[in-house]
Amino acid sequence: MLKSSLWILAWMGAFTLFWWLFALSVEAVRHIPFPMPDAVVMRLVSLLSGESVYDTSLFSHFTMSLKRWLIAYSIAVFFGVTLGTVCGFFEKAYAIALHVGTVLQMMPGLAWIPFAMLLFGIGERATLFMIAMSAFPLIFMHTALAIHSIPAQTFSMAKMMNLSSFRLFFTVIVPLCALPILTGLRLGLAIGWRVLIAAEMVVGSSVGLGYAIIQSRWSLDFEVAFISIGLICAVGIIAEKWGFRVLEKKILQRVGNG
Repeated sequence: MLKSSLWILAWMGAFTLFWWLFALSVEAVRHIPFPMPDAVVMRLVSLLSGESVYDTSLFSHFTMSLKRWLIAYSIAVFFGVTLGTVCGFFEKAYAIALHVGTVLQMMPGLAWIPFAMLLFGIGERATLFMIAMSAFPLIFMHTALAIHSIPAQTFSMAKMMNLSSFRLFFTVIVPLCALPILTGLRLGLAIGWRVLIAAEMVVGSSVGLGYAIIQSRWSLDFEVAFISIGLICAVGIIAEKWGFRVLEKKILQRVGNG
């Protein structure tokens, strides 16, 4: 525990030092003020104490972004895992899914803007659509590939052992496919979170971290931008370290590789 705490403090010190040196270099070369670590921290304290960010609290910006992401990501997970599972079991459907999924993966998140605006106009539903459509292909493809890669002998052995469909699914299919599907969920989460921020900048959201960042551009309030970026990074670190890594460890223990 002590070793971990010292490592974190050392990392934070090195990061702060790099930030200071980088900021001083930018000011020396560009002759423009660059937000310093102490100024950003003091501004964060002010925002947490009640100062508003473009007529809305920092907490509201953060929770609104998190809410949008959770709703859209949940939609992507539901359809991605469900359709991926179905397509993985049927050869013809799998062949089609492979092509469709590949095409969808090639679509940049912001390329969904015209479709979102045509289908939903400008606003909340357009933002959710863009996030879900960006996260869906990765979840869908990894699920379909995982199911399709199960050896045929596995089902033959399950049949010989007279396993019910329920037991077959939860004792054989789920352990075999859990790690590949988890990879798809992890990648889909990252893509969805990035697209959320971009969508909030573009399709008319008036509250959210993406909105705060784009507004800081016009007001030259770069401290708010840095704080928003820091919160975005924090969500990613928390989701990875205390979400996916924990799940991955439990899955490895369950299948006997951990």
